[in-house]
Amino acid sequence: MAVPPSGLKEITHLVFEKPVVWLHGEPGDEIAVNWATISLDGLKPGDLLIIQAVDLMGDTPTAAKERGAVAVLVLGETVSIPIQSPDDFPLLHAPGAADLRMVQRRMLEAIVHQRAVLMERGVRMHTQFSQLIAEGNGLPGLAHAIADISGCGVLVQDKRGRILTDLPSASMVGIWDVVLEQLSSLNSLPGALLDRKRTGIQTGLVTQEIPGNLARLVSPITVSSIVRGYLSLVGLKGEFDALDHLVVEQGALVCAIEMSRKKAIRETEKRLKGDLLAALLQETLSPRDAELWVQTMGLDVEQAHIALRFIWDGENPPSRRRLETIVNGEVTRKKLKVILNPLGLEVICFCQVPPQVSRAEPALSLGMAVIEQAKTEYPDTPVRCGVGTTALELSEWRDSFRQAGQALAMARRFSGRKPLYFPDLSVYRLLLQIEHNPELITFQEETLGPLSSHENCAEMTHTLEAYFEHNGNISRTAEALFIHRNTLIYRMERITSIINLDLDNPENRLAVQLALHIFRMKGHC
Repeated sequence: MAVPPSGLKEITHLVFEKPVVWLHGEPGDEIAVNWATISLDGLKPGDLLIIQAVDLMGDTPTAAKERGAVAVLVLGETVSIPIQSPDDFPLLHAPGAADLRMVQRRMLEAIVHQRAVLMERGVRMHTQFSQLIAEGNGLPGLAHAIADISGCGVLVQDKRGRILTDLPSASMVGIWDVVLEQLSSLNSLPGALLDRKRTGIQTGLVTQEIPGNLARLVSPITVSSIVRGYLSLVGLKGEFDALDHLVVEQGALVCAIEMSRKKAIRETEKRLKGDLLAALLQETLSPRDAELWVQTMGLDVEQAHIALRFIWDGENPPSRRRLETIVNGEVTRKKLKVILNPLGLEVICFCQVPPQVSRAEPALSLGMAVIEQAKTEYPDTPVRCGVGTTALELSEWRDSFRQAGQALAMARRFSGRKPLYFPDLSVYRLLLQIEHNPELITFQEETLGPLSSHENCAEMTHTLEAYFEHNGNISRTAEALFIHRNTLIYRMERITSIINLDLDNPENRLAVQLALHIFRMKGHC
């Protein structure tokens, strides 16, 4: 890492654990420092005067400037006396730092041996950050430590740009929501960081200007040469120095450790939940053991649970692992409690819901969110979802799982764009039980007759379905089909002549509706 020339802002940033306060002057301009002294009488041009607050006089800054000092640094808790500071002359305050000679020694080390001080500070930082993680403070605790050292806003994102933790600097509290909105998408990253595999091998820190006279210093968080996330400092444009680079470098390293640890925990929990789900569905556990295991996995046995089954539907689909990631992402976003496990080409999960919910709305909402997210990422390959009924007892999970499977099978046949809830299958629940009975097809063929082989089969069956859906009302059916009423009457007359049935007869109407359901279940024209 390149070390810039010794400047006042960089040196104070490097020496003190927290940024100093600029009582006068502007930190944005680079101010070269030749030496640090603690005596006004010993000042030479280019020196920094370090003085304790108790020894500060009102005219000290003026006297220091007349002797050629570049700035005055005040140590101590408060600066309580009126200060006469010349225009633009820097006056800095380091609260809490009262050991005058120790501060002078550290300032001189930073001026003369900046690279060595940086390396030593980097070791201390890494130890500090690692200790925070070891004590269980996680990424939020790490973000606080980074913010304290840098004085900048901090943002940690996962590999898809989702915010894991963030913390504004004091000066950015009012605009932080706007900043997060600008940076919350992967597309906001510098182009050099968008290729995760190449970035993990080749790319280091990148500085990026963002609207509002701000800048972002961003580092990839790399695990095994693959980018797993991004750590950013956000501050004023042009204010990042060598210590900021060091903070981000060390912070990214420790973020990688924490993210790897959490991933290992998630993988272990996933395996345990998968084993639990298999045991519950195979009924190999006693009721007491099942209850204890479910509680260990963080689920409440007093709540209800609903099975959902997901699968890609199409040629050359994405991997099951990708589908599992999408489901996990939506579970996290909705803050749901689930047991999730892959099974064959499917992803299975049991969603915890209150026992009194109607129509399993939390589970249906999760299913819809997964379908929509998959559509966003893979518009050419849809996800189908089947949802079982509510299981109030662990012994009922197997039934909910079986029902979700039947709903999933029908969702695939109907190319359903929404989760299919088992109770909504209606008559299909009965038809599925005798699906492979030859009499089923015989009944359908005898009822619909030659309609299934007619050249306008699709149009005619669709017309019949709309007709029954609107209870035989010609006007509403014609409106739903976007055709003239007379056109519908002619078409219905044509259909009844083909199937040779009087639809005014209730028995015939029931038979035709059942035959249409069988037709849909087995496949369209």
